[in-house]
Order: sequence, then structure tokens, then C-alpha cells
Amino acid sequence: MRTPRAVADAVSAIVLRAATLDDAIEVAAVHVAAWRTTYAGLVPQEMHERYNVFVPRVEMWRGRLADPRQHTIVASLDGVVCGFSAAAPIPERPHGKEPLPGFDAYLASLYLLQSVQRRGIGRMLLGATARALRADGYRALALHVLTTNPSRRFYERLGATFIRDEPPETDNECLFESAYGWRDLAVLEAATR
Repeated sequence: MRTPRAVADAVSAIVLRAATLDDAIEVAAVHVAAWRTTYAGLVPQEMHERYNVFVPRVEMWRGRLADPRQHTIVASLDGVVCGFSAAAPIPERPHGKEPLPGFDAYLASLYLLQSVQRRGIGRMLLGATARALRADGYRALALHVLTTNPSRRFYERLGATFIRDEPPETDNECLFESAYGWRDLAVLEAATR
């Protein structure tokens, strides 16, 4: 069992920084690995296999990291990316859902390797994202999370408020999501200190 001191030392060794195009491969690797562990048992196996392919993820991240509107922050431990968060201006239909009035930014991703979870790194990434968004003039951040995903409690603990439950994107899917958000990014920033 890790002592509180050992966890504190591990967190202090974490380096957060804005992602660059050169990070696409490492971010994709974390995305695929974290997706495997996070959604195992939460999504149908066919969907798990369809969305969990490395090469398309690399291409997706190359595109996102080249977009100057994206705010992607990576966390690295000993020089290796172990987690990331990604936010951008809120799309008209975030995650294919109905608009979320009053929100101008959208958290598209927050993933950590399973080996570094529960150490405060997710909180650090979310705080860095809030600071970056506020510095660029954004005011409010929304996100979607699978309704069955226990990580929704993480967002609640950091002050995210429940907005609404969302039906599956298509009749062929069984995944219900919940929308959450912070109507004031300063609240999120303060909660992550």
C-alpha cells in the first residue's frame, strides 16, 4: 500500500504543460489504454473494439493538436505522458446532443493511465484546463459522461452541476450520458487548488 507521502511525491513529480503536435502519439496511446480500462464492462464489446484503435486515434489527435482553438494539457511522469485533458469551444451540438445554452467551452476528454489514477492528477489537469480556458476568455465549461461511469462523482466533487440526462445518440446504442458543467470557470479553478 502506498503511503500518503509516496502519493504526494508521485504527484509532485508530475509535470503539466500544453500539448504540442509532437505529443499526438503519446496522447493517443494514453487515450487507447485509458479507454480500455475505463469503459471495460460499461460499453458493448463491439463499441469497445470500434473506438479503441490506435492508428485512427493518432490521426484524430494530430488533427486536434493542430487546431489552435483546442486546449490540450498533458501530464507527464518521468518524461512520459500519463494523462491529458482536452477542451475547446463548445460545438453547436456537443457530443451530437442538443445545445447546452450558457456554456462556451466543452471538455471533450480527460484520461489517465490506470496506474496513475487516484493521485490527484485528474484534478491537476482539470485545474490547468480551467486556467487556460479562462486566460482565453472562456467563462463556462460543460461535459458529457456515461451515466453508468463512476467518474461522474469526480466531477460532482469538483463542483460540476448536473444539467440533464441524455438519450443514446442512435436507436442502435444503449449508452445513456449525463451532461454536467461549471457555469463559472473560477469555481472550477478554485475547487482544483
